[in-house]
Parts: sequence; structure tokens; C-alpha cells
Amino acid sequence: MTAMRSVLLTVLVGLCAAIAPAAAVAEPLPPYDGLMTFPDIQGPEGPEVFSWAVKLGEGEELRAIDETQAGVFWEEGTQAMTIDAVKAHDAIGSTVPTTLSVTQPNAITLTVHHRGAPFDYPVAAGAGWEGGIQSVEIEGPPDEFQLAHPPTPGILEPPPAPTCVVPDLTGRTLRASRRTLHSAHCSLGLVRGKRSRRVRVAMQYRLAGRVLPVWTAVGVKAVAPDQYSRGS
Repeated sequence: MTAMRSVLLTVLVGLCAAIAPAAAVAEPLPPYDGLMTFPDIQGPEGPEVFSWAVKLGEGEELRAIDETQAGVFWEEGTQAMTIDAVKAHDAIGSTVPTTLSVTQPNAITLTVHHRGAPFDYPVAAGAGWEGGIQSVEIEGPPDEFQLAHPPTPGILEPPPAPTCVVPDLTGRTLRASRRTLHSAHCSLGLVRGKRSRRVRVAMQYRLAGRVLPVWTAVGVKAVAPDQYSRGS
């Protein structure tokens, strides 16, 4: 009888050890704070999927807009915040496609599609510069041939790549702030405080005038119009 109890106890201990990993609680997702960054992907075997938890207020819902955007919406359907998929590039500036999806009621997932394509690793967050690394030739003083054959006028240098120059959003409504940010190649990030159509931006979490990567998210604090007029 004692031997049978010992065998049963051994079997139970083995079963508990086998199911313990399956019952372990998954680690919580990192919070989305207006930035969407990921560690550099070092090779084709590196991860493709990265997720964040979005803090939602009462009456708010997280929805997918398209394959590169998600948004936080109020119950009446008004959009409170836009979340854009961060861009990615490889070591020579080639753009690596990214998509954004809503995978849980309060979770967004970024997929960096680096597998199955001849990218040069590492793959990092940020917009690429198509065409890769360019060589630069440093010229000396012009010689007689160059003086006799000046360059043809009208050939322009390519325009510089766009950047996010953070505008001043203080006092603007959320709708006006979103339009202003889009014109500056930025995006609206996390909105803290009051949320309605008439709220005003009392504070922004990135200084106006800063030059940042294109489509960088700018978080703001919003207050009711009467609070803003009092300087709150």
C-alpha cells in the first residue's frame, strides 16, 4: 500500500511539473507611450512581431484603420488618437515594410516584414533612404577643361528627406493639432486629460521646433476650454 502511494505521489509531481509552464502567466505587454520602437533585428532569424498595450479611458475603443494605422475612438465614433506603424530600414537604407494591427481589445502589434527578402542586417526602426549608401566625390579647383565647359544650369539637387519638425500645439483643438502635425510630417500621440471635441491642448510632450524622424508621435495634455483660458 505504501509503495502504491509513493508511485501515485511521483506521478502527480510529474504531472504538475509538466503543466506548470503551460499554466504560467504571460508577461504583460509594455505600455504604448506614443513611441513605437523595437530592438535592432540582427538577422533573418530575428523576431518580426512586437506588441504594446494601449491605455484606454472609459468609453474608448481601440480599432484598426488600415494596415498601417490604428486609432482610439470615443463611443460616439469621434477619433481621439491615431497610431501609425513605425517605419523600418536595413543597414544600407532600404525600406523594410511594416504593418500595424489590433490583436487584443487594448493591444497593438507591429510586424516588421524582413524575412524572405535580401535585406542587409541589422534592421532598425526609422525611415529608410532609398538607394542605399552613396559615395561622395570631393573635387579640387576647376581645371582648364572645366572652366571652358561650365555645368549646365537647371540641374537641381534632390530635395532633402522629410523630417518631423514639432509645431507649437498650445491652445489648439485636437482636430486642429492633428492637421498641424500632419502638415509637419508628425503624428498625434497619446492624449492625456480631458477628451471631447472642444478640448484645448495645454501641454505637449515634445518641445516645439525639435527636428525628429518623420511621423514621430507627439503626445499632448488636453483640458476643457474654460480651464485653458485660466492658464491651467
